[in-house]
Amino acid sequence: MERLFFLTTATRALPGWVRYGITTALVAAALATRFLLFGPGAGRPFLAFYPVVVIAGSVFDRGTSLYATTMAALLGTWFFVPPVRSLDIANASDMAELLLFLISAVLIAFLLEAMHGALAEMAEDRQRAKAANAELTEANRQLATLATGRETLLRECIHRSRNDLQRLIAMLQFQVAAAREAPAVREALAEAMSRIQALSRVNQRLEAHWHQPGTVLDSRQFLEGLGEDLREAAFGLRPVALEVRAESHPLSVVRAVPVGLVVNELVTNALKYAFPEDRHGIVRIGFRREGGEFVLTVEDDGIGHDGQAPAHGTGLGARLARALAAQLGGRINLGPGCGSAGEGPGTGWTLRFPAEG
Repeated sequence: MERLFFLTTATRALPGWVRYGITTALVAAALATRFLLFGPGAGRPFLAFYPVVVIAGSVFDRGTSLYATTMAALLGTWFFVPPVRSLDIANASDMAELLLFLISAVLIAFLLEAMHGALAEMAEDRQRAKAANAELTEANRQLATLATGRETLLRECIHRSRNDLQRLIAMLQFQVAAAREAPAVREALAEAMSRIQALSRVNQRLEAHWHQPGTVLDSRQFLEGLGEDLREAAFGLRPVALEVRAESHPLSVVRAVPVGLVVNELVTNALKYAFPEDRHGIVRIGFRREGGEFVLTVEDDGIGHDGQAPAHGTGLGARLARALAAQLGGRINLGPGCGSAGEGPGTGWTLRFPAEG
């Protein structure tokens, strides 16, 4: 039925003389049908005209349906209501039948017009919905294109910065080799080169995670990969193990860089000062979420930190770690490590920063 009403859109737009001419022909056909079915006698004067009222209201409009009703009432009364060939109605039952026909035909005309209006609104809603879907599809396509372009640009930036860092490392290596007669300068250059190498490792690790959507990394994959890089670059043949116990949480690229640099500084400090004279031990990296905070820990079971003893080195590593913690909007604290009975007390650093940010 719905499809039929949609197909009548063209017929409703026909000129008035065409619509009313066809309706007149339908009324004449209904009159002829009445004669064929029941003869010229009285009785059932309006039965054959009901289909014409429905067809006119369905195919054309309310006006043609009311026109068909009026014509049917006049012709039915003239030919089939006693006294025939007259518009006088002598019998009350015939008058009731005429009124019933008029009321029902008018209701049919108005109901069909209401259905036309409702279906027309439905068609408009569908067109608007189709247009809105098309706009959404285009917007999604444009957003996908922008996201792909941004991701490509960011990846290219990381790749180029890593190449620049490699060139800077090569220059520092040359400077270290040239500073043989200045041990303090040589040591400072070596530390600077070590930190640049750490930044290069973090960048390389970020580049390895571009299979993930957007600019968000998985914290567990990132830290486990960074741990592998540290094992290869810093541990060498030393009898010290490195463990990574990290939970899986989304971590943005912007925040992953300072997290990776903090890990590098603290692990490097542990290797420098916690295990003298080739002492055996373990360094453990942890990452978890507690409420609204991420908690990063770097612990060792080395000789521990003596607050009364003279400080080792320049303390630059610890200061860098605190600066990076502030960049993350967090705080870093020094505490006991992961040492157990029979081993050193160890040293532990705990960095807490907001999980959302």
